[in-house]
Amino acid sequence: MKFSVILLVVSLSALSEASGRGRSHSITWGARSYRDMLLRREIITEKSKFLRVVTKDYEFDQKKLARTITQIVITDQIRDGNGGYAYLTAGGPQTTYAKIHLKSQRNQGFSFIIDIYGI
Repeated sequence: MKFSVILLVVSLSALSEASGRGRSHSITWGARSYRDMLLRREIITEKSKFLRVVTKDYEFDQKKLARTITQIVITDQIRDGNGGYAYLTAGGPQTTYAKIHLKSQRNQGFSFIIDIYGI
């Protein structure tokens, strides 16, 4: 009985320790189907600045052949919880354009992969 309680406590502490790691700020808007194609892939990286929050705006606007966006996948490359955040400020799924605001944490940089899918 004591052995199982000790094993349970050790397992729970290891699980709680592991859940704190790998916290990325990746986000997905919309849904993709089998017909969708990759419209654009961008890798956006900004270095940290001392005691500052780094921001950048990304705009996806189609000029010639306007395809409808079905899904936007933003992958945070800094997976330890110190990466940045992404906010959809205009457009997005079911439109032909998207404006995304990227923001770091204070005294940190960010690195995102932006994948935009559409039909």
